[in-house]
Amino acid sequence: MKKNALLIVIALSFWACVGLTPQYRLGTQAELNKQWEDAIQYYEKASLENPKEPVYRLALGRAKISASLFHLQEARKFIALGKKEEAKAEYAKSISYNPRDTAIVREALAAVTEAPKDTAPRKEKIEFPIKLKAKEENLQLKFPVETSLRSIFLALGKTAGISMIFDEQFRDVPFTTDLTNMTFEQAVRSLCVATKNFYRIVDERTVVIVPDNPIKRIQYEANVIRTFYLSNVVAQDMQNSLISMLRGTAKVPTISSDKNLNSLTIRDTPQVVELAEKLIRAWDKPRAEVVIDLEIMEVSRLKLRQLGVSFDTNMVGLRYGGPPTSSTDTTSTGWFNLKNIDLSKAENFSISLPVSFLQFLESDTDTKVIAQPRLRGVSDEEMRHLVGQKIPIPRTTFSPFAAGGYASQPLTNFEQQDVGIEVKIKPSVHLEKEVTISLELKVTSIGGKGYADIPIINTREVKNVLRLKDGETTLIAGLLRDEERKTLKGIPGLKDLPVLGRLFGAEDTTLEQTDVILTITPYIIRSIPLTAEDDKPLWVDVDTGSTASGVFEEELLGRPLDIRDMERALQARRPQQDLGLNQITLSPANYERPAGGEFTVSVNLRSDQEIGNMSLVLNYNPKVINLKDVAEGGMTRQFGEKPPFLKNFDNNAGICTIGFSSPQTGKGIKGGGTLATLRFEAKSPGECYITVTNVSAISAAGGSVNLTTSQSRIIIR
Repeated sequence: MKKNALLIVIALSFWACVGLTPQYRLGTQAELNKQWEDAIQYYEKASLENPKEPVYRLALGRAKISASLFHLQEARKFIALGKKEEAKAEYAKSISYNPRDTAIVREALAAVTEAPKDTAPRKEKIEFPIKLKAKEENLQLKFPVETSLRSIFLALGKTAGISMIFDEQFRDVPFTTDLTNMTFEQAVRSLCVATKNFYRIVDERTVVIVPDNPIKRIQYEANVIRTFYLSNVVAQDMQNSLISMLRGTAKVPTISSDKNLNSLTIRDTPQVVELAEKLIRAWDKPRAEVVIDLEIMEVSRLKLRQLGVSFDTNMVGLRYGGPPTSSTDTTSTGWFNLKNIDLSKAENFSISLPVSFLQFLESDTDTKVIAQPRLRGVSDEEMRHLVGQKIPIPRTTFSPFAAGGYASQPLTNFEQQDVGIEVKIKPSVHLEKEVTISLELKVTSIGGKGYADIPIINTREVKNVLRLKDGETTLIAGLLRDEERKTLKGIPGLKDLPVLGRLFGAEDTTLEQTDVILTITPYIIRSIPLTAEDDKPLWVDVDTGSTASGVFEEELLGRPLDIRDMERALQARRPQQDLGLNQITLSPANYERPAGGEFTVSVNLRSDQEIGNMSLVLNYNPKVINLKDVAEGGMTRQFGEKPPFLKNFDNNAGICTIGFSSPQTGKGIKGGGTLATLRFEAKSPGECYITVTNVSAISAAGGSVNLTTSQSRIIIR
């Protein structure tokens, strides 16, 4: 007796150690009912009573995070209704349950208080390292009549105490302007914009004026190198995006990426680097983050019904047990002397008959298997949740014992298959505080055994895409499965008799119904941080040249634009022949393509004088590209059907010579058009320039014609 009592005490002590406390059970029930405050109280009591049990601390932390999310959604609802005081109280509760989430604190400050002023220091503009020491007072200069442009620049320099020098290709043209109330740099910038020039600061007292064309830009422009460290975007992806966006500038900037530091280093003019900085600041933003709250419930209903006469498993039998050892002993041990064998006596035999039961039984059970995962992830990334087990499934293949024989040798491999509830979710957060969820739900279970005891897998699967608001709950149900089994047991032959068969057999009917119910609630934890600067447009190519690096700035004159400024801008945008410029251009100016295949480059001529004969030499890198053919353009057709056209190229040296000569004395070609088309082959990856290194042009009257030239940048990937 004492021994039994001791065993009972040990068992109760063990149960008390491993069992869950009533406080934890109450907390679980409150959590299922979404009564978060009650759940937190119960979990806190359970954790204090059992401080060494981690399950209680984990449950308490989970309940606090859920309560924080609940009050956060309530606060957002009050903000939408304009109730700031109620929202402030809900934000306070949310922060109290999850004080480490700084995103909630920032959201609360932005929602219930006045918008704070942007006190973050703005990055300074990239400025030229050499500063002019010109006089600070504004100019009072007017040139109402046509005056030499060179004289105007010299007058500006003399007034401000700055030496003005000019490039050898500077074109002096008559010009009228009003430079009243401008500083020296504003006046120089304005003149450069209007006359297609740009300026470069040589030293503190010297400025050079240069014609605005690609060759001169390369010769005079100062470059700057800057490194940007990225936080959210991969450096290689940012590099490709910048090259694609900046391809329309004069030339694609030099950009290198560092995979280890996730940084970009850009080399180009200060204006291009500043534009790249603005693009990087607009693109390098953290992705939105969400919490997906799931409730997975599998409702199973099992109904069992038994009707009829059920017999036990004993069969009808006859045995010989021997005579009884005494008058009171009616059972035999099965052992007896051979001399006592007497088959004629009935008392030496015993017969057994099956016992029957009349059954009228019916049972009905409901079960619920509940899982409540909470998944947190970033936008546009897949999240996967699996609750189940792995079942080995045999896979048998046959192979021959020897080469060329019959495939008769069985080879069995086991494949592990997941069985349970599997959920795949890919959220996408929108700026409208909504979440698009790509959902895949798969419910698998073992439905019995088939051939060779291979498990039968029951599968229910649904795929769907839905869009929900922040905190909105949706329900997915109806994945039903009905299964009915009937089993008839009884005496063979007799159980199959009509009507009377019920007296000799019993029928078992099993009905099983299962349904899977899924509720989904998304919570937006972090949105894409957008500021007022992100809504502003980035102005590029507003004008073609004014500052030391040749980009027209918003603060052109330090004041709002007036009619005079607009006239200068329109004059700067007139076609180049209006200014009397003769030029040779290559099109496209920038081109990028993969290795292999062919591409064409056009040589375009524009002239306001008749050119009787001309020759030009182009250079290229034969290691990167090869010249396949040169075709004459339509401009030489001014001489007739078969114009005299010269073409010659050498891929070993990377030189191409083209030209033409007028068949009639005193006649030439004039205007603009295509002089020739060059067909190249992209040979190997690299970067090269197609440049015009030498040009000679004679007018129809016999004089020399000065032509400006450009280049084409080719990138082979």
